[in-house]
Amino acid sequence: MHRQEILDHVRNIILATNNGLYPDDVSEFASMTYDLGMDSFHLESMISRLKDEVADIEFTPWYIKASRRGHDTVGSLVDFIDERLSQLTAANTDEAPAHSSNAERQLDVEVA
Repeated sequence: MHRQEILDHVRNIILATNNGLYPDDVSEFASMTYDLGMDSFHLESMISRLKDEVADIEFTPWYIKASRRGHDTVGSLVDFIDERLSQLTAANTDEAPAHSSNAERQLDVEVA
Protein backbone atom coordinates (compact mmCIF):
# COMPACT_ATOMS: atom_id res chain seq x y z
CA MET A 1 0.00 0.00 0.00
CA HIS A 2 1.50 3.34 -1.05
CA ARG A 3 1.49 6.45 1.12
CA GLN A 4 -1.18 8.19 -0.97
CA GLU A 5 -3.46 5.15 -0.62
CA ILE A 6 -2.93 5.18 3.14
CA LEU A 7 -3.69 8.92 3.24
CA ASP A 8 -6.89 8.45 1.25
CA HIS A 9 -7.96 5.58 3.48
CA VAL A 10 -7.23 7.51 6.69
CA ARG A 11 -9.18 10.51 5.34
CA ASN A 12 -12.16 8.30 4.53
CA ILE A 13 -12.11 6.74 7.99
CA ILE A 14 -11.87 10.15 9.66
CA LEU A 15 -14.81 11.39 7.60
CA ALA A 16 -16.80 8.25 8.44
CA THR A 17 -16.15 8.53 12.18
CA ASN A 18 -16.79 12.29 12.39
CA ASN A 19 -19.93 13.33 10.52
CA GLY A 20 -19.40 17.08 10.94
CA LEU A 21 -16.34 17.20 8.68
CA TYR A 22 -15.98 17.87 4.98
CA PRO A 23 -13.30 16.28 2.76
CA ASP A 24 -11.47 19.60 2.42
CA ASP A 25 -11.19 19.81 6.22
CA VAL A 26 -9.04 16.68 6.42
CA SER A 27 -5.68 17.90 5.16
CA GLU A 28 -2.40 16.20 5.90
CA PHE A 29 -1.42 19.02 8.24
CA ALA A 30 -4.68 19.12 10.21
CA SER A 31 -4.47 18.30 13.88
CA MET A 32 -7.06 15.66 14.65
CA THR A 33 -7.97 17.15 18.02
CA TYR A 34 -7.47 20.88 17.47
CA ASP A 35 -8.44 21.33 13.81
CA LEU A 36 -10.85 18.43 13.31
CA GLY A 37 -12.36 18.40 16.80
CA MET A 38 -11.89 14.67 17.32
CA ASP A 39 -12.22 13.45 20.90
CA SER A 40 -10.95 10.20 22.43
CA PHE A 41 -14.05 8.33 21.19
CA HIS A 42 -13.44 9.45 17.58
CA LEU A 43 -9.74 8.59 17.82
CA GLU A 44 -10.44 5.14 19.25
CA SER A 45 -13.08 4.44 16.57
CA MET A 46 -10.67 5.53 13.87
CA ILE A 47 -7.82 3.40 15.24
CA SER A 48 -10.08 0.35 15.55
CA ARG A 49 -11.13 0.70 11.92
CA LEU A 50 -7.54 1.18 10.80
CA LYS A 51 -6.53 -2.01 12.63
CA ASP A 52 -9.35 -3.91 10.92
CA GLU A 53 -9.03 -2.42 7.44
CA VAL A 54 -5.36 -1.51 6.96
CA ALA A 55 -3.21 -3.63 9.24
CA ASP A 56 -3.15 -4.95 12.76
CA ILE A 57 -0.60 -2.39 13.94
CA GLU A 58 0.01 -1.34 17.53
CA PHE A 59 -0.87 2.36 17.53
CA THR A 60 0.20 3.12 21.12
CA PRO A 61 3.59 4.62 20.09
CA TRP A 62 1.88 7.01 17.69
CA TYR A 63 -0.81 7.86 20.23
CA ILE A 64 1.79 8.70 22.91
CA LYS A 65 3.74 10.94 20.53
CA ALA A 66 0.53 12.45 19.14
CA SER A 67 -0.69 13.40 22.59
CA ARG A 68 1.89 16.18 22.61
CA ARG A 69 0.37 19.43 21.42
CA GLY A 70 0.19 19.59 17.63
CA HIS A 71 1.67 16.17 16.86
CA ASP A 72 -1.64 14.46 16.16
CA THR A 73 -1.79 15.42 12.50
CA VAL A 74 -3.31 13.30 9.77
CA GLY A 75 0.09 13.21 8.09
CA SER A 76 1.87 11.96 11.22
CA LEU A 77 -0.57 9.04 11.41
CA VAL A 78 -0.12 8.27 7.72
CA ASP A 79 3.67 8.34 8.12
CA PHE A 80 3.42 6.04 11.14
CA ILE A 81 1.27 3.51 9.26
CA ASP A 82 3.48 3.70 6.17
CA GLU A 83 6.59 3.05 8.28
CA ARG A 84 5.01 0.12 10.12
CA LEU A 85 3.71 -1.45 6.90
CA SER A 86 7.19 -1.13 5.38
CA GLN A 87 8.67 -2.86 8.42
CA LEU A 88 6.09 -5.66 8.19
CA THR A 89 6.76 -6.08 4.47
CA ALA A 90 10.52 -6.18 5.05
CA ALA A 91 10.12 -8.74 7.83
CA ASN A 92 7.91 -10.91 5.64
CA THR A 93 10.35 -10.61 2.74
CA ASP A 94 13.25 -11.64 4.98
CA GLU A 95 11.31 -14.69 6.13
CA ALA A 96 10.09 -15.74 2.67
CA PRO A 97 13.45 -16.83 1.20
CA ALA A 98 14.19 -18.97 4.25
CA HIS A 99 10.87 -20.78 3.84
CA SER A 100 11.28 -21.24 0.11
CA SER A 101 14.83 -22.52 0.46
CA ASN A 102 13.62 -25.05 3.03
CA ALA A 103 10.91 -26.11 0.62
CA GLU A 104 13.45 -26.36 -2.18
CA ARG A 105 15.73 -28.46 0.03
CA GLN A 106 12.84 -30.75 0.89
CA LEU A 107 11.95 -31.04 -2.79
CA ASP A 108 15.58 -31.87 -3.68
CA VAL A 109 15.66 -34.58 -1.03
CA GLU A 110 12.37 -36.08 -2.22
CA VAL A 111 13.51 -36.09 -5.85
CA ALA A 112 16.89 -37.64 -5.02
